[in-house]
Amino acid sequence: MQGFLDVPRWWIEIAFVLYAIVITAIVMLERRRPSSTLAWILALILLPVVGLVLYFLVSRRRVARRLRHRERRWIRPIDATRGLASMEICPDDLPAPQRGLVHLALRTAAAPLRRCERVQLYASPAEAFAAMEEAIRAATRAICLEFYIWRDDETGRRWIDLLCERARAGVDVRLLYDDFGSLGSGHLLRRLREAGGEVVAFAPLRLHLRLRRSRLNFRNHRKILTIDGAIGFTGGLNIGDEYLSSAPDGRRWDDLQVRVEGNAVLGLDAIFLEDWISARGEAVGYDPADPQIAQRLGLRALYTAPQRRSTGPLVQIIPSGPDLPSTHTIAAQFTAAIAVAQRICWIATPYFVPDEPLMLALVTAAWRGVDVRILVPSPTNNDARLVSWAARSYYDELLAAGCRIFEYQLGMLHAKCMTIDDHVAAVGSANMDIRSFYLNYEVTAMFYDPIVSAQLAEIFSAHLPHSVEIRPVQRSRLSLPHRLGEAAARLLSPLL
Repeated sequence: MQGFLDVPRWWIEIAFVLYAIVITAIVMLERRRPSSTLAWILALILLPVVGLVLYFLVSRRRVARRLRHRERRWIRPIDATRGLASMEICPDDLPAPQRGLVHLALRTAAAPLRRCERVQLYASPAEAFAAMEEAIRAATRAICLEFYIWRDDETGRRWIDLLCERARAGVDVRLLYDDFGSLGSGHLLRRLREAGGEVVAFAPLRLHLRLRRSRLNFRNHRKILTIDGAIGFTGGLNIGDEYLSSAPDGRRWDDLQVRVEGNAVLGLDAIFLEDWISARGEAVGYDPADPQIAQRLGLRALYTAPQRRSTGPLVQIIPSGPDLPSTHTIAAQFTAAIAVAQRICWIATPYFVPDEPLMLALVTAAWRGVDVRILVPSPTNNDARLVSWAARSYYDELLAAGCRIFEYQLGMLHAKCMTIDDHVAAVGSANMDIRSFYLNYEVTAMFYDPIVSAQLAEIFSAHLPHSVEIRPVQRSRLSLPHRLGEAAARLLSPLL
């Protein structure tokens, strides 16, 4: 220790300057968003020890390797199913703005436009769980599940019992779970493997001697359930008791789930299989035409076109993730949808931390006379209090532009949805925040149908009587410490 103290001060200063130059160059070369780049540079310079540890834990290098790995695979389910049951051209009665959104998702996510046989929205978590469990019991061939959180509680154990029963009955059961989101549930999920099902962890957490190999920051936030390739569910629900009763902290959870049937399920199956292959590290160098390989990887659906075309609502199942060729698919889709709104733009999200393009789209939509409404949980009910404080820092600009903001009071509102005018409705796993836009693996079902849009608008409206509308006069009365707290949370928002 004495030797370190004897080092001339100017040596330490030169070393720190060199460190600042090198770390700045490294972060800049990663080509993050400018706000995120600046936040990381400041954190690494002002808090060098803590900043370095966090930086290596959330490094993007692992994602770059996953992208190269995906490009080397011979079997890519999303690409392989792109032409199955898809609409070759947009229907003539689809308005021009919606046509643009369809083309955008095709270009950024290879998300084909398909039709559903039918669509059902579930605003009640209890009804959603009942519908999903009924579908699982009726499965005869295959059950594919992908969830961010799977809790070892009454709900999680009941679902494992259902899946074990189906696996023992000869149904092909595959469960993909996020290792970080489902911490502590590994022994429960092993029961399904022992019953004959297959269970795989996405990005398992392990201690590495080389921190740069960490995958902590890039999580699989998708929620997908498909049954026999004919029924699919997606939305915001995870598997846990908080949706059917109060959470341990007494907070009630509300969410939104959508059920689709028919050709649209191909999109959910393809995304699941993409993640399944990636998590298992398979299908690099395999011949996709080999039926034995297809059978082992569960890719039979990729080589068997649907027997009939669905005739119901139009939908695109849109994936996003940091290792896809376009890393900002969902951000682009949401921003573009808001930009083409003519009458209404209603958004519900539990975590609202918009990036600059989304913020500009919301403000300009309100200036154009669009009825912009944003529904979020109140900070006292939000399970991420810091995110709520960051969200509130954006209120003043939105309110000044004419947007209306509502804070839900009955509990934790976990629904993620958006309805634009009469023809666009989006339901999925993605929040309106930077993490969902650029870091997490997400999935969104975007419908182009007046009936689905009207149903979603009705669900949104039903939450407003249980919400408090934020008024500019309330914001003007905030104390200086409160405003400083919001500003600090906003400063951290690029890192949240």
